[in-house]
Amino acid sequence: MSDDKHQLAVELKLMNGDGEAEQMAINYWALNSEGGWRYTVREVASTAKISQIALTQRLRVAVIARDPESPCDQCGFGMTASTRTELDQNRRLSATRSMVCTPCRLEVEEAEKQAAVERQERLVAEVQQRFGHRDQEPVVTQDLTLRQAVSLLALFRNPIDENYTCSIPLKAWLGEQYAARSEDGRKRITELWNAGLVTVHPSTPPSAFGWVEKDDTERAGLYVDAVRWTVRGSGPTGSINAALVKSVRTAFAGSWPDSWQFGWADEWDAVMLEEATAYLELCMEDHNLDFNPGERTRDVLADALNYFSLGALYNFIWRAARDSAAYYQRGGVPRKQAANSAIGRIERVAERALAESWDVKAYRRDRRLPWSSVSTTFFVSLLGIGDPMTITPENVTLAKEVTPNESDETEDPPTEGDSV
Repeated sequence: MSDDKHQLAVELKLMNGDGEAEQMAINYWALNSEGGWRYTVREVASTAKISQIALTQRLRVAVIARDPESPCDQCGFGMTASTRTELDQNRRLSATRSMVCTPCRLEVEEAEKQAAVERQERLVAEVQQRFGHRDQEPVVTQDLTLRQAVSLLALFRNPIDENYTCSIPLKAWLGEQYAARSEDGRKRITELWNAGLVTVHPSTPPSAFGWVEKDDTERAGLYVDAVRWTVRGSGPTGSINAALVKSVRTAFAGSWPDSWQFGWADEWDAVMLEEATAYLELCMEDHNLDFNPGERTRDVLADALNYFSLGALYNFIWRAARDSAAYYQRGGVPRKQAANSAIGRIERVAERALAESWDVKAYRRDRRLPWSSVSTTFFVSLLGIGDPMTITPENVTLAKEVTPNESDETEDPPTEGDSV
């Protein structure tokens, strides 16, 4: 090949004083008078007496080739290219978008990582300052509403360790769930937090926190179901939580405050409604019917629970889900319409059963839907009812000597093909 001065497509910088590699690079990037490549890659490799792959590898470590026609938007230097193909690609991309060279990109990424770390550290510090546990006046059980007492005992009866150090985050509960539905669980914990009854335990992982934008400003926030909670009080958290559990259990077994005496039926309605909604969601899922319970669903189920036990409502729900699935299978209706029709079916059969005084079969608990901690706390720990599937509020005796209900008047929900 000629040693004449060549016009090059790029600006070359030799990295290690390898003169032989520099000549290879000059031949590789040389242009002819028409702006095309002066030599083929095969010719350059043949002159250097190496393979084309070895040529590319040697040039990559020995020479930096920068293209002035595709500059980096950050530093202004030409983008580097190891091969002619990469050079062509850079030029095509630079015509339509901003280009950033590798050193600048790594610098930006490192700065972003560092900023993210600092931002997370500020977040954790602000959360602990605003919501973290510190010595305060202890919770007085007799001052709690019945709902608060149930929510607290349900949360801390299953602590993260034997020392009652803190609660298990709601999303980490396995098997038995905190509440029948995750929405109700988050709602209950939020109520406790807003009332100042629980605080964030220091062992809560940073992933439980996040920034919340409000009125164009950022404030520290948290994910309720990811936090490890502890009861408000003074001293070691384990002692505080253990004392709360013992105090609430004692209060449940003793003489109730007047507010509990008059308010237990409202809590019954709330817990039963969540249990019924959870079973409805399960049945709809069994039939692959997408369903999002709303206000009408809650109104219909709540009204039915005024007259029928949860076991009887299981009966209505199971049949409604089955018939809605059959309605969809016959064709001609969207899946969502078929799913929504289940609520109307429940409402109609409940009204008819009430009007005609049906003796409705009460189904047993579905084994796939075990009682939640909230339900166990309310029905078993508070009311002493072992199996509430066949019980309605007017059948409840508040005397403490009442034994758990072991009635055999329930039956398992039927499988497909069974008669109802």
